[in-house]
Amino acid sequence: MFNTQFLRFLPLIFITFLGTTGSVFAKEYQSVESIEKKITQFILNNIDTTQDFKIEVHHLDSRLKLPKCSIPIEAYSRKATLKAGILSIGIRCKGDHPWGLYNSAKLSIYKSVLVLTQSLSRHTLVTIDHVTNERRPSNKLSRGFFTHFTQINGSISARNLQAGSILRPSQIITQKLIKKGDKVTISAKSKSFKIHMSGHALMGGRLGDTIRVKNSKSKKIVEGTITAAGVISVN
Repeated sequence: MFNTQFLRFLPLIFITFLGTTGSVFAKEYQSVESIEKKITQFILNNIDTTQDFKIEVHHLDSRLKLPKCSIPIEAYSRKATLKAGILSIGIRCKGDHPWGLYNSAKLSIYKSVLVLTQSLSRHTLVTIDHVTNERRPSNKLSRGFFTHFTQINGSISARNLQAGSILRPSQIITQKLIKKGDKVTISAKSKSFKIHMSGHALMGGRLGDTIRVKNSKSKKIVEGTITAAGVISVN
């Protein structure tokens, strides 16, 4: 009677043993989370993190079974520099059971640019009320952009423009911010001081142009850069 009951439970004991030994000798796998985290960290280590950016790593299939690396995994790229767009990042294990793969990630760089708040007709003077700053991805800015109203102050629209569009250099006609004979403010500054003087423009120019001006008090003639309407910056 005892032998019969023992034989009846023997298969159950054997199955339990197999389950126990199977768990003991089960392989460990590299988690997809650790791979994706490594890719993100690699990108962070190779870009300017002071800028406005976003990293989106493609999620790997959770069924991916790679042996857990016996040493820290490595990330690398064939590109010398990482630029905005789709990136191909390599991950490899040089441990006891080597393996490697590539995964994609999207790097977006954002800039604050001038966008029209309303539609403008051709040859309309662009005022500060016509624009606002909005965050836009850099891959949409290949045709140029402006970041501050001082860059377009005094400009007129070159054609009809739609509200919500990024204001681009080709869309405006930059007028001279200073004309010959205009009264101007001469601004000089350094790390230790900042002064303003009055003067007269000896020539006209647009934003960023270098022109000659005469100091009204000292009568000294200096060269400076037009930084805004009626303002000249000198070193």
